[in-house]
Amino acid sequence: MELTSMAITPAKASKIVDSSPTSHGATASSLPSSANDNSIEARVRAICAEYDVEIIPRNVFPQPGQTRAVVTMCQILAKHGEGHYRLVMTTLSETRDNNSLIDMHTLWAVSDLVRACPEWVEHRTSEWLDWWDRIPLGPIMATINQLRGFSHQRHALAGAIYYRLCAFAQERMASQDTAGSLKAKMPELRKAHKSKEQAIELGRQLLSVKATLPWGEWLPWVQERSGLSYGTVKRYMRLAEAAGE
Repeated sequence: MELTSMAITPAKASKIVDSSPTSHGATASSLPSSANDNSIEARVRAICAEYDVEIIPRNVFPQPGQTRAVVTMCQILAKHGEGHYRLVMTTLSETRDNNSLIDMHTLWAVSDLVRACPEWVEHRTSEWLDWWDRIPLGPIMATINQLRGFSHQRHALAGAIYYRLCAFAQERMASQDTAGSLKAKMPELRKAHKSKEQAIELGRQLLSVKATLPWGEWLPWVQERSGLSYGTVKRYMRLAEAAGE
């Protein structure tokens, strides 16, 4: 499934109040006029609902699947368009544990990286999401927070994540299989194919369950009854949706 505005189907620290200054020096009071328009915020809220991300008041501490960063989301959508905004949301909300870390700094850092790494995002989509599953975003954010007052959080965070992404990309290149190694791995490959089929079937079952639940009950059901992590659930659903296209 390609991560483009036409193909994305929604089914990866510190919590910073969204009214803090961004790298553009913008706050809620200085939001660009285009993003102040009600239609921008309405579109942001509609897309968040598609991704099972709830926008909450600024005085409420976010839980997994919640964010206070509506101002930042409006800025990104207004500046870069809906397709780009969806790429950012997919990267953060559909990878392991990262749906609990959607704040001003992570949104801008992911936005920067999506624009800086189009080759990975557009042509190595599955790997891109797998890499974000592996990135310890929470610990990275906590470490970067120690530089507050000395280095801009958005830029420091983007740089730290980019270092990890480059390492994953090099790791992938170094592990390219030859004909001989593929032959030796055939039993494992057949097992992996079977596992993928099982994941697709589980994804279909999860999609069916989600369709029957009222708004707001899906995330609690995943946490309490699925026996799977939220990132794994999203990955299985994504596989099922791609298989059905």
